[in-house]
Amino acid sequence: MLSLFDSKGKAGVVFAGLGILLLLAGMIGYTFTGEIDDVPTPTATNQAFFADEPLPENALSAFVSAEVTITWDRDDVWIGLVDEDEKKRCENVPNYFANGVGCDGSSIKLVAGDSTTSASDGFTWKMESGTYYAALGAKDSGVPAGSEVVVDYTVDLGHSLLSVLISVGALFIGAVLMYYGRE
Repeated sequence: MLSLFDSKGKAGVVFAGLGILLLLAGMIGYTFTGEIDDVPTPTATNQAFFADEPLPENALSAFVSAEVTITWDRDDVWIGLVDEDEKKRCENVPNYFANGVGCDGSSIKLVAGDSTTSASDGFTWKMESGTYYAALGAKDSGVPAGSEVVVDYTVDLGHSLLSVLISVGALFIGAVLMYYGRE
């Protein structure tokens, strides 16, 4: 079949093949799971405590859409995600444990999660570009010192708008090159 094409037509077959592979890969997607052990629990009631390290960023967010689902093993704690600005705001509060400073489980500005979410349901977040931190707090009463939380996560990767456009563009370019590359 390739003998029917000159070099433009053969390049068109390559472009069309790549476009099809990209479309199929994005439609099928990829999922990976993991577990974070030994997360210390807060002993203060309804205060947000933040991870020291930010969550990994989706460096390929223009090409790959990522959706994260987080669950944990204890119903007496809550987990959420905050952006870098909210973390800095709460860290700069002079009397962090005072009421009404807006850094407790009910008034903190979470981008995902909620202080009322059950551990088994967890929450789902479509990753965005930026720097985000995990926030953790005890619900109704302080958790005994030395308690730990096990956090499970699932990440689903798939197409973004740009990757669909690139795939369709590769198919179109391949079809044009094959058409004009006929002998």
